[in-house]
Amino acid sequence: MLARACAQTHDPGIRYLRGNLERVRLQASSFDLVFSSLALHYVKNLGGLMSRVRRSLISGGSLVFSVEHPIYTAPSSPRWRTASGRRFWPLDGYLEEGPRSTDWLARGVIKQHRTMATYINMLLRLGFSISEVNEWGPTRSQRASQPGWADERKRPAFLLVAARR
Repeated sequence: MLARACAQTHDPGIRYLRGNLERVRLQASSFDLVFSSLALHYVKNLGGLMSRVRRSLISGGSLVFSVEHPIYTAPSSPRWRTASGRRFWPLDGYLEEGPRSTDWLARGVIKQHRTMATYINMLLRLGFSISEVNEWGPTRSQRASQPGWADERKRPAFLLVAARR
């Protein structure tokens, strides 16, 4: 992903880093933007990482991230079900935060389930100002071009958050 980003972006002002999010060290007040796409739900100590991210942002800097939506990560067995001819997404254990084991790309992938309140309140406690929260679902035109996405309107797959220091 980094190689592709570097190949497509020819802006010398953009710097890409690769590292372990659990142990990453970030220089204070050194970033305008911290962006994460579908990675933070793998981080066990998210509060520690977000604290380091906040310190690394310049005043007014932005944090933008997406995670699998908590409705998506909550079920003990995350997959569509069918009953009485209707497909539905089972929701159980939503308020029970912690690791969830799923089979995705490999068996036994561990994701950290958190509620929406946990994500939002963590950012507020750390002093972030939340500028936008979006629960992604495909638009009508996206569903028209991708008919397989029709069920994605039944539950949000992704949570997107933008915040400022």
